[in-house]
Amino acid sequence: MPDVVETDWILASEGRPLFVFAHQDDETVLAGAIRRILREGTARPTFLWWTNGDGLAPGSGMHPAAYARMRMDEATASVVALGGDPADKVDLASSEIENYRRFTHVAAGGRLGARAIDYFLAEAERVEAAVRRADPDRVFLLAWQGGHPEHDLTHLMTVRAVRRIREATGRAIPIVHCPAYEYVIACALRFKPWFAGDARRVALDADQIAAKRKSFEAYVSQRGLFEHFERVVRVFGAASALIGRPFTVEDYLATEAFGVIEPHHDYTESSHRLERLNYMLDDFEGIPIRFDTMIRPLARELLASV
Repeated sequence: MPDVVETDWILASEGRPLFVFAHQDDETVLAGAIRRILREGTARPTFLWWTNGDGLAPGSGMHPAAYARMRMDEATASVVALGGDPADKVDLASSEIENYRRFTHVAAGGRLGARAIDYFLAEAERVEAAVRRADPDRVFLLAWQGGHPEHDLTHLMTVRAVRRIREATGRAIPIVHCPAYEYVIACALRFKPWFAGDARRVALDADQIAAKRKSFEAYVSQRGLFEHFERVVRVFGAASALIGRPFTVEDYLATEAFGVIEPHHDYTESSHRLERLNYMLDDFEGIPIRFDTMIRPLARELLASV
């Protein structure tokens, strides 16, 4: 499929693109591409968020419900900054806190694990219903990277929905994946050098870069995280000077990477050879988040009927 899906068609300012994200601010990964698609105003997009963004509430001093409302409002402002309409935005508002708790239940197994799997199957049905309502001609989501479990699960649930729609209708519906990060953020917004799938990169123009900056600025609550990311990029940019290829934060953000997913990818396999490289430093109340015991069992269950 990647060989026959042209980049210009993927980014065309027309049709019914669907953008699916786990968290508010995930869209900044492909904000320039979104701006390019929306700029002429003829596309009929849908923006779908699975979670409500409450995951960082415990460290903020805010009640999770209030924190979630703030995050969802920031996402609305980001959509507007990119040229979108809030009416095209769908919030499924699944609690990140509850999702993480259920990940640990999946790993625990037994009745607790079975109930957790049922919970995620129900979430997958909600995602599929939203995808069907959007009736997309192409779907954009974050890549399957082992960087964040909710990124991967949102990817998996969306792929499941699209596969079921393809089977029922015969429509191709390409899925375009965009890299967020892995190895904490040592490899951010780019596919790792040894990635073997379809990988493309496009340069953003001045309007797209400006819109992307406004999208970042919409997330006042995440400013500290964005500043940390910029510091990391500056370090890597300076280190690249040793091989004669220095770059700035502006250089780094001025291109975006994406590719078309191979239709029969096996999601029971991790994107990393070593389990410890998945979801590094991520835990729930001291319990490490793992692919083998949490995400792989869900992949098997979710894709059993596809």
